[in-house]
Amino acid sequence: MNWNNYHRLDVIHSLLDDLEYDYPSICTSGIIGKSLEGRDLKILKISNSDASNACVWMDAGIHAREWIAPAVNTYIADHIARNFHELPTSVTNKDWYFLPVVNPDGYEYSHVRDRMWRKNRAWHGGQCVGVDLNRNFSYGYGGPGSSDNPNHAFFRGPEPFSEPESCAVRDMLSSSGISFKVYITLHSYGQVILFPFAFTDKLCPDYIRLLEGATVMSKAIYDCNGNIYKVGISRDVMYGAAGTSNDWSYGAAHIPYCYLIELRSKEHKFRLPKEEIEETGNEILNCVKALMEFLDNRPLEKKEPTEI
Repeated sequence: MNWNNYHRLDVIHSLLDDLEYDYPSICTSGIIGKSLEGRDLKILKISNSDASNACVWMDAGIHAREWIAPAVNTYIADHIARNFHELPTSVTNKDWYFLPVVNPDGYEYSHVRDRMWRKNRAWHGGQCVGVDLNRNFSYGYGGPGSSDNPNHAFFRGPEPFSEPESCAVRDMLSSSGISFKVYITLHSYGQVILFPFAFTDKLCPDYIRLLEGATVMSKAIYDCNGNIYKVGISRDVMYGAAGTSNDWSYGAAHIPYCYLIELRSKEHKFRLPKEEIEETGNEILNCVKALMEFLDNRPLEKKEPTEI
């Protein structure tokens, strides 16, 4: 595994096993579910086993064609595992959970058949049209920015959590007994850092706190290499969306810090050159480190988001 190229699913999964083999005291790989076509949804946990650690979730690859997202996810996981004992306390005092490819069927299909495939590989009306997994979560489900047309790119599926991939993420975040403090989902493209809500114009109860965290991340990227990532809610800096994992993680799973990071680049869109993988990974690594430091320095009010 390296970050000089985009890799297939088996290579990504092998990396997670290799990190567990090389660093057994801190790394554990596991399977949280199966895709529609029977592929593993494989995660890596990195932890020093301190019971007081806060828990951080980072997923990627919910949209098949966004190849840079799994690459950055694995870049960060690899860096933390290999450099764990040299990293700042704000990183090592967390339990990290990495799911590099939420949509393994679509990801593989985008490599072998259709580079621009977005959805999973669900069948509707006698044909494989796919469901947009990032419209299939229950919070805000069915609203503007999603579609009930199976042929639409934003097809939300017949009902919330109709897909095994979204169910696996839901169950880990809400039914595993793990209390997550941070949810980060990696997408492309746009170079923006988004926080809830995407399905409504109403500001979430923790808008200011989430904006502060996003600003800290954006500044860290700029300080790293001068690259600019805008921050805000989806409707202000991109477009509205309903039934997203990010809104659900905040509004239903009550995870205090939820961010969707749209990676590079506006110039190359979904076909980011492989030569930019490592630099993209490094800028997001720095922004995530900055968020961890921000979290440790800012006490969290004991408040749950209200339902909308």
